[in-house]
Amino acid sequence: MLDEASQLLDAAGRPRVCVIGDVMLDVYVWGDVSRISQEGPIPVLRVERREQRMGGAGNLAVMLQALGAQVQLVGLVGADPAGEQARARMADAGLDDAGLVASQERPTATKTRYLGYVQSAGRAMQQIVRVDEEVTDAPSAEESRRVRSAAVQAVGHADVVVLQDMGKGLLDAELITHLVQEARDQGKPLIVDPELTEDYSPYAGATCILPNRFEAQMATGVALRGEEDYRRAAHTLLDRLELKGVVIKLDRDGIYFATADGQDRHMTTRARDVADITGAGDMVTAAFVFGRACGADYATAVDLANFAAGLEVGYHGARAISRRRLAEALRAEAEPTARKIKTRNEVKALVDELREAGRRIAFTNGCFDLLHYGHVQLLQYSRRQGDVLIVGLNSDASARTLKGPGRPINSEDVRSRILASLADVDYVVLFEEQSVLSLIQDVRPDVLVKGGDYTVEGVVGHEFVRSYGGEVKLAPVAEGVSTTELIEKIARNHERADRGNPA
Repeated sequence: MLDEASQLLDAAGRPRVCVIGDVMLDVYVWGDVSRISQEGPIPVLRVERREQRMGGAGNLAVMLQALGAQVQLVGLVGADPAGEQARARMADAGLDDAGLVASQERPTATKTRYLGYVQSAGRAMQQIVRVDEEVTDAPSAEESRRVRSAAVQAVGHADVVVLQDMGKGLLDAELITHLVQEARDQGKPLIVDPELTEDYSPYAGATCILPNRFEAQMATGVALRGEEDYRRAAHTLLDRLELKGVVIKLDRDGIYFATADGQDRHMTTRARDVADITGAGDMVTAAFVFGRACGADYATAVDLANFAAGLEVGYHGARAISRRRLAEALRAEAEPTARKIKTRNEVKALVDELREAGRRIAFTNGCFDLLHYGHVQLLQYSRRQGDVLIVGLNSDASARTLKGPGRPINSEDVRSRILASLADVDYVVLFEEQSVLSLIQDVRPDVLVKGGDYTVEGVVGHEFVRSYGGEVKLAPVAEGVSTTELIEKIARNHERADRGNPA
């Protein structure tokens, strides 16, 4: 199925999607935790940076925009600094804020997450607390009228309509029913990401609904413990709400979908390193909506959504995944070794993503010409120093400059693929320069590793890495093995063989 998803992305245009729902601002406060407060048994967070992102329906809109859709977001924000930040983040994502109604009566819903890590111990990021600032009462009659007017106008220009209902008061039963009917009258598919509630009757007549596990349980009364439960809950919603499709997001258990024309399928998750599940549900919705808007059938759209969610959980907080990134990941799934080999530009973007996901980056480098036990020992030691190991590999020209004529024995393509096939190596990046310093400056590793035949002061890049608090470590030396010695031994053996077998 991933082949179909990959082909879909390659051929996809820019479908028009209208997103209507509860717009929020997500604030992330990142820092280091190195001690416990004397005032109580609580961690002390030393703040290092802050970041604002769109949340709720705004996050869904940003994700769809990153996938390549043309998105119109309709919602309500306060006439306050948080509302201004939300509009600025929309502009950053290339979104038009014309569909946002400014409220003089309620603040912009804001969720602030505080995340800390123990830098000295190399531990991954951990969310400490989340603080919500919001009003969940229904908006005034005038503000509801303005939102409805903006929504109806946006529906008229859309290929697909999405309701993102977070239960914050904006999407009341009257407005939902009106929008469902408006979409039906105009022949537009309407997809709902529903509220956690027992009453789904306002969603009746929608095209498709995407509840998560807990939402589906509450709406149907079915405890979702296995395949038959998933099927029963999905068909209960299909029949009760007269839908064409139901997609149930089952977090670690994947996705189950059923359609009115008789399709039933459970798609399990692929094994991933999970940094944070925040945003995974929105990613499922965004990728599914994008797939359907591009003409994909349910199975292909769900497979795309399931795969995209697996990427999303690798980041801290909700993060938009671009169409390019998703397409690359799909291609890499088909060729696991090739996906590890990165260009310089790719590795710059990669290390930013890894840091945001709280990963500790280890780095080592070399020619790795004829791979031997000493190399393997170095790579194993290097991998143990971090969560991710990036290996800088001298290009053929660079290796020739260092090692002399006749080297390397193996081409850079062969050496790259051999390294990438090793479990301890996460990524390989070629560098053309004789010195690896500029690549180290691009990567900014948490730990720089070289073999123990060096001194720390003799390691290229040691001053730079230490300047920002990184570490330089020397791996144990495997005595009696080196590429040069192997080449000389092969030559001697070949010479003896020639003497013993004269032409």
